[in-house]
Amino acid sequence: MSGVLARRDRALTPEETEELLRDRLGEAAVVGSVVEYGVFTLRIAQEHWLEAARRCRDEPLLAYDLFDNLFAVDMREEGFDVVTVLYSTSTGNRLVLRTRCAGGREAPTCPSISDVYRGANWMERETWDMFGIEFEGHPGLAPRILTVENFEGWPLRKDFHLVSRGVKPWPGVKEPAELDEDGNVIERVPRIGDAPGPYELDKVIAEQAKLANPVPEPVTAEGGNVEELAQDADLASDSGQVLTSADEQAAEEAEAQASDVAADVAGAQAQDLEQTAKDKAEQRRREQAEARRRKAEERAADADDAGAAPDQEGNA
Repeated sequence: MSGVLARRDRALTPEETEELLRDRLGEAAVVGSVVEYGVFTLRIAQEHWLEAARRCRDEPLLAYDLFDNLFAVDMREEGFDVVTVLYSTSTGNRLVLRTRCAGGREAPTCPSISDVYRGANWMERETWDMFGIEFEGHPGLAPRILTVENFEGWPLRKDFHLVSRGVKPWPGVKEPAELDEDGNVIERVPRIGDAPGPYELDKVIAEQAKLANPVPEPVTAEGGNVEELAQDADLASDSGQVLTSADEQAAEEAEAQASDVAADVAGAQAQDLEQTAKDKAEQRRREQAEARRRKAEERAADADDAGAAPDQEGNA
């Protein structure tokens, strides 16, 4: 462990790393670079891909001796990119190499770096299994390791069609339509109190919503047919309807008086409960004060007894 990060002070900056690789591989080898999220990425021309990986490992000033991972990126019409991440245990630097595969989407190919980094062997097999990228020089991509042998297609490609989605849409994408007897779609407007689901809890919540948000009874402008509408329903005292029947007016007044009486009774009960609570609290405070007084008297008596004991012994 003494050699880990021993040359941290000699670690190259991203600019120095790019300049060194351009010097070793040629200007055409490095087609671009970027630093994003604290990670330095070099885009390498595919014909220099294998040599770039070898230089990153063997160049003393780079010393990327640890292979981290390798994967592919679907670039749609532009084809596929292969990305590998390397790490130097001596300098602590991390480097990302990225290259565009030859062959487009029809027959993508990329040189294998499994001879340089043995850890790339398995990840190149996974990338072939998921994207269909042929790694030239790999000792053996087959058999498939993430899918079955008779699997058709490359699952991580963006144009891969999921057959199960063609047979059955994704759950929750669209609720089934409600049809009437003639097969026409019933359009419903959600209202307060409609149960969101078939469960008992949904029905309870819906009933609570109805009670908390009462809907006023319909009232006509002239008030002519309010009596007809009220014949089949219970009228609320605060409905605001114009009543023409003397009996109905008397009933509504009686209901209003009953509501006032109930409110008065409820208010009186609330006051009684409040007064009872205050009385209990006052009684509790008096009892606590009395208990503290008795305790103080007992402590004072104990202190007097303790002081008198030596005098009695001395007199004796």
